[in-house]
Amino acid sequence: MIDKVMTAQQAVKKYIHNSDTVFIGGFGHAIAFAIAHEIVRQKKHSLHLVKTGADIVFDLLVAGGCANRLSCGWYGNPGIGMSNIISKAVASGELALTESTNFSMMLRLHAGKLGVPFIPSPILADGDLAGSVDGIKTIKCPFTQAQYQAHSALNPDVAIIHAQRSDMNGNVQLWGSVGDTIEGCEASQKIICSVEEICESEEILLSPHLTKLPAHKVVAVIKQPFGAYPSYVHDYYQRDERYYAEHTSNTKDSLKSDEWLQTSVFDHDDFECYLNSLPGTLLDQLAWSKS
Repeated sequence: MIDKVMTAQQAVKKYIHNSDTVFIGGFGHAIAFAIAHEIVRQKKHSLHLVKTGADIVFDLLVAGGCANRLSCGWYGNPGIGMSNIISKAVASGELALTESTNFSMMLRLHAGKLGVPFIPSPILADGDLAGSVDGIKTIKCPFTQAQYQAHSALNPDVAIIHAQRSDMNGNVQLWGSVGDTIEGCEASQKIICSVEEICESEEILLSPHLTKLPAHKVVAVIKQPFGAYPSYVHDYYQRDERYYAEHTSNTKDSLKSDEWLQTSVFDHDDFECYLNSLPGTLLDQLAWSKS
C-alpha cells in the first residue's frame, strides 16, 4: 500500500509540466475545479487541453494563460452559450483549436486506452468538417474496400479528475454521470484525483463496483471537499446554477475575465481559502437532496 495523499499544490508542482497534454475529467458532473485553480495559480503554460465537451473550467485555464492548444468536440457554458474567452483566444491566435465532435473525441481516447494507433469510423466522413480535422484521415477498409475515417489515438500525459472518494492508495470510486472521464483517464499516462473524502481500503472493498479507476495509474490523491464547485457531485452537492448563469457576463471582456481570475484564484492561497470566501450559507444551500 502506497500513501499517495498530498495537497493540490504538491500534485500540480510534481506531476503537471509545461507543454503537457492534459485531459480534464467530468461531464457537467464532478469537474476538477480545485486542481484547475492550482494549475492557474502556479502559472503552468503551453498545455494542450483535451476533452469531449470543454466547459467553463477551460475558460479558467485559457484566461489564466495556461493553454496554447485545445482539442475538443465542443466548448462553452453548458445550456447557456459559447465561451467568450475561448472564442477570443482562438480568433487572436493565442489558442490553437482542433474541434471535431464529442464522439470523435471518445474514439480517439478509446484508441489511446486500447493502445492502437487509430479507430475507424464513418463519423466525419461527410459534412463541413470532413477532411479538415487534424488527427483524422480517410482510409480504405482491407476487407470491404469501403472508406472510413481513422480517428487517431490520444494519450494525454496526465488526467485531472474529481470523484466522490478514494483510499490513500488511489483506488478511486466514482458514480453518477461519468461522461468521458473513464476513457480519458485510461488513455492517460497518469492521473491526479481530488476527492470529497478519503476512506479506508476496507470500505472500498465493500463496493468494488464503484471503483472505476484502479490505483496503478493514480499518482496523487487530494482530499478536497467541494473540489468540483461550482459543478455538482452526485450524493454530495448540487450545481451552483447562479454561478453558471452569471459566468458569461463575468467573462464578457478581458477586464471582466481578469477580475474573475483575481477574485477566484489569485486572491487565495488555495482552493479551501477560495471556498471560505464564498457567501456564508451558499455551500449549505447546495447540499444534495435525495428527494
